[in-house]
Amino acid sequence: MDTKFSMELNQPTIDLLNQIFGHIPISMLLTDPNGRILMLNDHYANFLKVEKESIIGQIVDDVVPNTRIPIVLATGKAEISQRHVYGNGVKSIVNRIPFFSPDGEIAGCLGIVLFESMEELQHLAKVNEELHTRLSVYQNELKSIYTSKYSFDDILGQSAIMRKTKELAKRLALSKANILITGESGTGKELWAHAIHRASQRIEFPFVSVNCGAIPENLLESELFGYEEGAFTGAKKGGKLGKFQLANGGTLFLDEIGDMPLMMQVKILRVLQEREVEKVGGRGPEKVDVAIIAATHRNLEQMVKEGTFREDLYYRLNVLSFQLPSLREHSEDIELLISHFVTQYCNSSETTKRITPEAMAILSKYPWPGNIRELSAVIQRLLVITACEKITPLDLPQYICLATKNRPQNRRRGLDQALAEVEQDMITQALQLANNNKIEAARLLGIPRSRLYRKIGQYHSEDKINKVN
Repeated sequence: MDTKFSMELNQPTIDLLNQIFGHIPISMLLTDPNGRILMLNDHYANFLKVEKESIIGQIVDDVVPNTRIPIVLATGKAEISQRHVYGNGVKSIVNRIPFFSPDGEIAGCLGIVLFESMEELQHLAKVNEELHTRLSVYQNELKSIYTSKYSFDDILGQSAIMRKTKELAKRLALSKANILITGESGTGKELWAHAIHRASQRIEFPFVSVNCGAIPENLLESELFGYEEGAFTGAKKGGKLGKFQLANGGTLFLDEIGDMPLMMQVKILRVLQEREVEKVGGRGPEKVDVAIIAATHRNLEQMVKEGTFREDLYYRLNVLSFQLPSLREHSEDIELLISHFVTQYCNSSETTKRITPEAMAILSKYPWPGNIRELSAVIQRLLVITACEKITPLDLPQYICLATKNRPQNRRRGLDQALAEVEQDMITQALQLANNNKIEAARLLGIPRSRLYRKIGQYHSEDKINKVN
């Protein structure tokens, strides 16, 4: 290895080197082309146990036994990370680097002691090995916590629309672009995000999920970007990593992106553009390599028109996209899904239960406005509260039976109108079953109480409720 650079070894230069290197805790010396010592820093003088002023001008061989600096001066070739044994038997690791004048002649040599003993090097190697071991443990723990739990094999459905959607998602998983998943609530968007990550090239790295609508606005920034110690009152000692840092190298799933506040949308856009994040209270940005999968049940295009969602962020997220079908669009998969939920429950509870063909026929006709999430909740509730092994139509919720019995036959009516009528009937029946307790009715319907109140207002159902009362 040849290391050549020129400098003029005059007294001002030597004085400058003494000022720069005089007190640093690394042993260093500088010689002229004849091997005479021009500069020796304090640390090296202490190591050699000599008076610095007394050896300036001496031949380096007389001060440092066994040194190879004369060989470096003769050959002009640097010696990097070489072993050197001092007269007292101390073994060190040193660099010997020649200097050259502007005309190419050797002007001197710089000697640097990297490790003053092999014990120091061995200790550093041991510390490095321990740190590497700890890092591996932390990485394995992180991977076990933030890992994709589902693959495309876990997504059930034999209908044509489900097969087509799955094939599309598999192709998108091979891309490095951002992916946007749309679809009604309860269609399993997070399940699909897990599967996409597992089918991608980032499978060995973390899969981190965050629900943008479930975190208060004042906490969302620190949750996504992390914070430094003392950034705000109540901040943890040592600070905290954000979801972006935890997902570095892998995938970050931004669920319910349509519920993200406008101010946070600006900051997310910057991350997508610059590929860097800055902690709350941080001193500067840090680079991140994260694939983004976003999901929403909202109509983002309409939100862009209304000014509630940034257009530039929408186009950043909507590079690749696909829409999950509602359960009523692949109702032929309902029996398969029910059988799966029944088997799953029976295996975990070590029981044996089944749904009769008559009950299955009613469940298959129900439109399931809450999609697979609602179906799963209803089946689990039936399996828990039904005492007999057979679940018959008599065990089914009354609102489901009513909705399937009175299902509109006039196909000229639009889907929205038909679903609205079914929802009104469901709300009325749920309130009757809950003895007009809205909290219990919301639980039966599998929706938040706020949504129940909103639906009551939407359908002007207070009159019905008052009649029930």
